[in-house]
Amino acid sequence: MIISKKELEKSQIELTIEIPYDEHLAFLEKAANRLSKEVKIKGFRPGKVPYNIAKQKLGEMNIYQEALDSIVTNFYWQAVTLEKLNTVSQPKIDLEKFAPGNPVIFKATVALLPQIKLGDYKKIKIKKAEVKVEAGEVDKVIGDIRRMRVKEILADRPAENGDRAEVNFTVSLDKVVIEGGQGNKYPVVIGDGFMIPGFEEQLIGLKKDEKKIFQLKFPEKYQNTMVAGKLCDFKVKMLAVFKRELPEITDDWAKTVGAENLEDLRSKIRKNLEDEKMFHEEQRLELEMLGTIVEQTEFSEIPEVLIDNEAHRMVHEFKDSIEQQGLKFEEYLKNIKKEEKDLEADFKLKALKRVKTSLVIKEIAEAESIKAEDQEIEEEIKRIKAQIQNQEEKNNLYSEGYKQYLTTIIRNRKTIEMLKKECIT
Repeated sequence: MIISKKELEKSQIELTIEIPYDEHLAFLEKAANRLSKEVKIKGFRPGKVPYNIAKQKLGEMNIYQEALDSIVTNFYWQAVTLEKLNTVSQPKIDLEKFAPGNPVIFKATVALLPQIKLGDYKKIKIKKAEVKVEAGEVDKVIGDIRRMRVKEILADRPAENGDRAEVNFTVSLDKVVIEGGQGNKYPVVIGDGFMIPGFEEQLIGLKKDEKKIFQLKFPEKYQNTMVAGKLCDFKVKMLAVFKRELPEITDDWAKTVGAENLEDLRSKIRKNLEDEKMFHEEQRLELEMLGTIVEQTEFSEIPEVLIDNEAHRMVHEFKDSIEQQGLKFEEYLKNIKKEEKDLEADFKLKALKRVKTSLVIKEIAEAESIKAEDQEIEEEIKRIKAQIQNQEEKNNLYSEGYKQYLTTIIRNRKTIEMLKKECIT
């Protein structure tokens, strides 16, 4: 095999690979055997036809076509191994010469892992913030729990602050109903502040079946830019008024929400808030630490394929999060007037940061000889297996591809933990 290399822009390389006839002959013979199993040749058992006879009966070019993928795949990976190339994508293959009795020549263009020069990451120090929970935060959670357990009674009187009202409404600009500017049997808790400023106050004093027309100005930074900062016309009809009775904060009430008493409830809420704040602080520290390391790292040009793949992955992660909220991704795209390709373009900058972070973690892991041990991989598989019911999914856990995925996950986790010990004070 003869290999020549040509470096291209954007961390790509072009390999021209020439495979002499005697080196790829074995692949032709195997291809001929495969074809001879499908075509009966008189005097020979299927798969046992000599190559010279197979060429005459099957057609030599047919044999070459059958062998092509095997030849290209085998010798491409041999070339990558011999040249010690760190490839990061599937190659683009262009056949240069492909004729019976001649060398097979093809070009393979592939992206390479960019070169990285790490800064002195062990000198980076990120200060951990103190996690505190104020009494007011605990009170707010208790208030939220009370509102979740509120009793509502239909009231035959004008609406008051704190009531829940059911209304029909329309919002118009220049006598045209705006997009999303209609609501039927729409619930509004007067005083909660979920509607635009002034709307809830306009409902105070209205009784069942009463109507009201008024004008309000939308906030300057309202999400619907068509009405942001504009004075619009509102028409409202009161359908029902409900008096809301919040439960009294007592030890007995605390027991109804799973606590021994009010003091125990406050203690549990405080602990949950502390845990949540500590989790977010750990995330902040990790992002700041890795971001600082990335800023101090020098990168050669990063292949577009890495950024494109990461942006594509981010779109699918975003799609999953949208659908977990009970929304349809197609409708979401329609509402924001975008296609998936537009989101991928929007995610490009964040994708580049994620790619750089992944490359840095990999480089540090190699520098520090951090690896995923076989026992760690096995323990991770057992942990995941215990959470899966489907047998086919359980079997897939032992595939080489999934083991490689877990190897990367465990290595990255160990690398980040090492960095935290070095960098976070």
